[in-house]
Amino acid sequence: MSDGGPWTGLGTLALISAWCHGPASPLLPAAFEPVLITYGRLHPPLIVALVATVASIGVEAINYLGYRWLLDRRRLTRIRQVSGGVTRMFGRRPFLACLLVAATPLPDWSARILGALTHYSVRRYLLAFALGRLPLFWLLAALGQVLHVSRPMVLMLVLGSVLVTYGGMAMRRWQGARLPAAS
Repeated sequence: MSDGGPWTGLGTLALISAWCHGPASPLLPAAFEPVLITYGRLHPPLIVALVATVASIGVEAINYLGYRWLLDRRRLTRIRQVSGGVTRMFGRRPFLACLLVAATPLPDWSARILGALTHYSVRRYLLAFALGRLPLFWLLAALGQVLHVSRPMVLMLVLGSVLVTYGGMAMRRWQGARLPAAS
């Protein structure tokens, strides 16, 4: 089913998955979804979902332990206030909060930070992320067989996501810098 190109192998998918779910993940929102759609066009969706899930969960374990180590040293308790509803849900139902964050477009870093801050079980955390990501990744890969998105379009979607993210960050900084001058 694969065309044999250098960027279509499942090993490359694992590396992309690890990169998009690693420390760079807050800077790459929605960059991974077009990649899954493309790989779903080239490989069976279940295989794509399994490879992407395993790779993302592997790097998620490293992320989680790294955040835990950092937060134990700095005790950044103010972070609890930043995540709002996810924080409240995490306090009552941490597994469900992790599952919903993993299965939806909600930022996964919020559950990662809260899990590390509260010393939530690493196994339960990773299980929730695996159970949330596997069906989502399968759905996106299956869409690839239906949508037939071209590679240039995928590249444009990924770059567009990154540009919108950085553009939004720049705009907020620019507006923030202007507010004190106006008052």
